[in-house]
This record gives sequence, structure tokens and C-alpha cells, in this order.
Amino acid sequence: MLPSVPDRHRGQRQKGTATVVKPVVRQEQDALAEAIREARLAEAAHFEAALDLRDSKSLRLQVLKDELLPAVQASPEARELFDLTLLPGEPPKLWVDLTSYVLMEPDHRTYRFLQDRQDRREILFESPDREQAAAAIRRHMAHRLVARERQVASLPPPPVQAGYSTASLILAWISGGAFGALALLAAALYAGVLKF
Repeated sequence: MLPSVPDRHRGQRQKGTATVVKPVVRQEQDALAEAIREARLAEAAHFEAALDLRDSKSLRLQVLKDELLPAVQASPEARELFDLTLLPGEPPKLWVDLTSYVLMEPDHRTYRFLQDRQDRREILFESPDREQAAAAIRRHMAHRLVARERQVASLPPPPVQAGYSTASLILAWISGGAFGALALLAAALYAGVLKF
């Protein structure tokens, strides 16, 4: 066995390794803090981009609504049948009537005109061109108006209710009063209150 030699540098080595380890741990903590900060900034940018995207969809739908509004306002039948209501949400929707609406899908520049059926959702039109989308919606509105006119025309006319004229009501009132007076006179004669 070798004689043990006291190591003079032993305490210094431990201090040296401890000082080396501390800066490495500190650098790792700083790197983690920096990574967390970058992740938060990226997430904030993502949410900001998502809000901007939703806002751009809403603005595009508002422009489409403004383009369709004069056509609806021009006709009382169209005002009664079509809503043109822009509802916020994800995705925002421009409701044309109770079953059809426009949304910006599959991207934020494409107008998709949909109609809900009982068992499915049908795509009526899809295009990135706003003018083409407005023309397709106007055609749909025109077809809906014609179908409604046809439906109203096919209904049987409501039955004519026999009303009473003012003269017949006055005559009935006078007759009732005269018959009532005669009935009272007959009752008084029968009871012996009046004698002739």
C-alpha cells in the first residue's frame, strides 16, 4: 500500500468545481427563463395574429353585407325575408336568411356561402372574389323570392267572412228594443198591472 499523502489542493479543487458548477446551473436557468419568455412572446404573437385574422374576416363580411344591403332595402318582400345579420364568433358569419349564411373558409380570403338543410349542410358557392359572391347571393335571394311568391299564389284565398253592415246592426238593435217593450207590455197585461 502506498502511504497516504495529504492533498493540499483537495479543498481548492472542490471549491473550483463548485464555482464551475454554479455558473453552468445559472446559465441553464437563464436559458430556461429566456426560452419561457420567447414561448410567451410567440404565444402572444399567435393570439394577436388570430385576433387580426378574425377581425379581417369580420371586415370582409361587413363589406359584403354593405354591398348586399341596397338590394334588400329596395324591396319590402326582401326586407321581410332576408336578415343580413353579421354575427361575431369563430368564425364570424353573415346570415342571409334563417338557413343560409356566408363565412370565410377555408382561408380568410374565401367567401363560402352555405345553406343548412334538415340532414346536411350544402355549399352553394365558394370563391375568393367578393363581387362573384355577392352575385351568387343575389341569385339565391331572387330564387327565394320567386319561390315564396309561388307559395303564396298557390295558397287558397282566405274564406270571406260574412260581416254585418251598420244599417243591419241598427235595425237589429231597434227590433230588439221593440220586441222587448212588447214583451214587457204583454207581461204587465197578463199580471193585471195594466188594464184596458
